Order: sequence, then C-alpha cells, then structure tokens
Amino acid sequence: MTLRVIEPGLRSTVQDAGRFDHWRSAVPQAGPADPLAFQAALRLVGNDPLDAGIEIVGLPFRFTLDVPRLIAVTGRDVTVRTRGTIRGWTSAFARAGEEVTIAGGERSRFSYLAVSGGIAVAPVLGSRATYLQAGIGPIPRALAAGDELPIGPARRGADGAGRTALRSDDSRILVLRGPHADRVRGAEALLRGRPYIVSESSDRMGVRLEGPPLAPGGAEILSIGVVPGAVQVPHGGQPIVLLADGQTTGGYPVVATVTSVDLGRVAQAAPGETLSFYEVDCAAALEALRAVRRWLERL
Repeated sequence: MTLRVIEPGLRSTVQDAGRFDHWRSAVPQAGPADPLAFQAALRLVGNDPLDAGIEIVGLPFRFTLDVPRLIAVTGRDVTVRTRGTIRGWTSAFARAGEEVTIAGGERSRFSYLAVSGGIAVAPVLGSRATYLQAGIGPIPRALAAGDELPIGPARRGADGAGRTALRSDDSRILVLRGPHADRVRGAEALLRGRPYIVSESSDRMGVRLEGPPLAPGGAEILSIGVVPGAVQVPHGGQPIVLLADGQTTGGYPVVATVTSVDLGRVAQAAPGETLSFYEVDCAAALEALRAVRRWLERL
C-alpha cells in the first residue's frame, strides 16, 4: 500500500507531530510549521495524532494511491482535484490509481496532506519528522517525483468523506509575555498590537518581521533554551518568531512567546501581510488551547 509522488511541489517533506525527546541534545523538534492545520487533516481521515502526513511547500502537488483511501488537505487557499474540485479542510475519497492534484492560491504557504492510515515510514530518533538542515528523518530530504511512500491500514472508509473543518483567518496573535520584555524598548507596543509586516526571508526556522525596531538594553544575556513561538530580538531590532525548525538555544532577548494555538497563523502569513500581537495571561492561553482541542475532538 503506497502513495506515489508525481509532482512534489518545491520543498515537501514527511512530518509528524515532532521530535521532542532530543532538545537537550540540540536537535530541533521539526514537525509541521502549522500544527493545528496538520492535526485537523489527521482528524478528518481518522488518524492518530502521532501519525505522519506530508507538509507541502510549493503547489501544485500531485500523487496517486495504489489502494482507495480517504484523504484530507488543509492549509490556506487549497483545493483538491480528483473527479471534481473539492475545497480544502474537507475529507475526500480517492480511488486506487486516480491522480490527485492539490492546488493553491497566492497565499498558500504550508499545506498538509493526510491519508487514512498515515505515512508508515520508520521513525528516526523517535519521530517520522523531517529536519532538512541536518538531514534527519526516515526520508531526510525533500520529496521527489517517483517517491513511493508506504501507508498504514485505513482508519476510516469512504463513508467518512465530506467531513469539513473550518478555521477563521485572524491577524490577531495571542502571546505570553517573555522573560526579557521589560528590558527591551518598544516591547510594550509590540505586546499591545503594534503591527509588523512579514518579511520575504521567512522560512521554517522562523518568521522575520519588519516594523519599528526594538532596542534591547542592559548587559548581554546568557544563552537560554528557546521553543517554537519565541519572539526573539536580534541585533538590528527586527523581531523573529521561531518555528518548528528553529534552534533550541539562543542568546537574543525573548520578549514574547506565541501561544500554541496561534503559532500556525504566524507560519502561514505570507510575505507582506501584517501580524499584530496581543498579550494574554496563562489562563486565557490555556482556555484558547482547550477550545481548540474540543474543536479537534469533534472532527
């Protein structure tokens, strides 16, 4: 039982929830840049949250399956073409041998393909996630035309087609105050919604922002552990929001951390789009997380 790649996009990779057991060894977690969109795709086809799927960068992406399977694609401005055109965030049934095309619009950044049964490659360092910078993963490179990926036993059949999940598109990003906010001039304005523009140089390591520069004060800080979502202020004062492939330690001030439910919105923002950050407390962040989990459970 395999998925055969016909057209791979620009930099598509196999991903699962991420590699969390090796941060101490400075191995980034990898996993999806937009965790919520990835998990929604898995849920739509009945997969386990730890199953693997495909993160697609650069559409179109075309493939065939040698067995009939339920599939789902999530992301921004995505559609699935089989016998007809199906909008993204909707489960669909693909027949054996049928060519499936995933297409997108100008705002498409990271799209996620889930196949019922999951991409059944062997874990490496406890995860199926691909970390391209170090060549870590069961397929430690971007997918190429002709690749054949094994898929596991189906979790949901044709009667699961037509399920839909919708996510609002909001530029308001919820953040928690970072440990160095009080020593960075301009941080308060960032935490209260001052808009920043997404830079062309953003990637899976981090989203670079352009706007009024922030000014760190005081002595240099020691390197500390950082996580995806950390908003760092490097020399020059233009913030960077770390994503899935970001480093595990850093010596730049951290003025905020994006909440897990909004990290995907940051990753999906296209160059030139505007993001605004709003500080919330831990209770509000936890309630937002609980709401998202309830939504996922209903899929």
